Amino acid sequence: MIILDEKKYAEQILRTDPVDFSKPYQTLSIIARYYYHMCGCDGEKLTGKLHCFMELHYPRYNPLDWTNSIESCAKQAAKYPICQCSGVWITQKELDIMKEINDKVLERLAFTLLCLAKYHNFKNKNNQNWVNNPDSEIYRLACITTNSYDKDIRFFKLKEMGLIDFAKKIDNLSMKVLFVHDDSEKKLCITDFRKLGYEWRLYKGEDYIRCSCCNILVRKTSVNKKYCKDCVKKNPYYTPVGVKTILCQDCGKTFNADASSRECRCEACKTSHRKELQRMKMRRYRNKTAV
Repeated sequence: MIILDEKKYAEQILRTDPVDFSKPYQTLSIIARYYYHMCGCDGEKLTGKLHCFMELHYPRYNPLDWTNSIESCAKQAAKYPICQCSGVWITQKELDIMKEINDKVLERLAFTLLCLAKYHNFKNKNNQNWVNNPDSEIYRLACITTNSYDKDIRFFKLKEMGLIDFAKKIDNLSMKVLFVHDDSEKKLCITDFRKLGYEWRLYKGEDYIRCSCCNILVRKTSVNKKYCKDCVKKNPYYTPVGVKTILCQDCGKTFNADASSRECRCEACKTSHRKELQRMKMRRYRNKTAV
């Protein structure tokens, strides 16, 4: 989870109930630094406020389970200031270099690494274009679905192109971005790091829109699409234009689906079909491994 403006994020969390605790330690760390740098809390006062925060917002909170984490966040709060980044600028020379890759997937991966490098440079002036995010997080931000083998292959291809380099230590998985050119003309400002791969696709002219509720980028699949899949559940009276009626190829019943949908089975038949495919796969595996 990349938070550009941690002060704004912390203030939003303190006003919200319930809180999204998908990454509880990172959330707790941001709240600890907010209390330390913005409210002047330290020592026992800081740990006390963190315990109160967890008790109010975390349903499964147990003081015994969280004491060590809270004390650790409180100790680290003074070391790391609150990050207030309004966005990162991508320059013309950097855009030209990525366009020369001529591979849509590698372009998104290179763009994501560039944005992360600039973000870490903002947080730490001595960073020197290094990216230390986990591979899984990098590919999630780049909106690339892949396997472990292809992850390494794509990184190696970028290295062969001279765009990135790896750390010399064997146990260090960080990567250095080599095509950062901050002295060139500023062209593109990235202010949302949730879907960096979609940000690149939007820049390339593909059909994406920002959700009217949470402002995240989503693919435009209908004329009046306004919300992402999460926010559309909060708007029961909203129906996208372009609903079509499909005849299920298994049971013959009709059902409604989005105009861009490629579904050919209703929900019940789709579940049965998926289970049958799994059974066939297991039969092939058993026949292959039978002695």
